[in-house]
Amino acid sequence: MNLGPDEAARTVISPRIMDAPRERVFDAYADPKKLVRWWGPTGFTMTLEEIDLRPGGHWRFVFHSPKGEDFPNHLIFQRIERPSLFVVENLEHYRGTVTFDDLGEKTRVTMYWMFKDAETYGRVRQAVEEGNEGNLDRLAAVVAER
Repeated sequence: MNLGPDEAARTVISPRIMDAPRERVFDAYADPKKLVRWWGPTGFTMTLEEIDLRPGGHWRFVFHSPKGEDFPNHLIFQRIERPSLFVVENLEHYRGTVTFDDLGEKTRVTMYWMFKDAETYGRVRQAVEEGNEGNLDRLAAVVAER
C-alpha cells in the first residue's frame, strides 16, 4: 500500500507472517464464528452485534475489557477482495486496511490504521500498536488450528 507523507505520519502499520495459507487467514476475518475468537486486544472479548460482509455493509460489535468496560464499535466495509484485502471505515476516527500477501504456505498480513488527524493518531498510536500485536497473536492461534 502506497502512502503519501501526510498519510504515513498518521498511520499505524502492523505486519505479521502467518504460518497458514492466504485463504485460511482471510477466512478467519470473513467467518464471524472465527472472528469473535480473535478480534480485539489481548484480554478483551467481543460481542458481535451485526456483520454484513459486503461493500457498504455494517459491522457493529462491542469490545469488553478485562476491567468490565464496554467499547461499542461501528465500522462500514468499503472494499472486500477475496482473498487479498479488507477495507473498513470508522466514520469518526480512522480507515482500516488489511492486506493478505500470498507467500505459499504462509501469509503476510499487514494492518494499516490511518487516522483522520494527527491529534487522534498521537493520542492512540501506542494503544493501537499494542492492540494490533494482541490481535495478530490471537489470529495466529486461530489460523494454526486445523
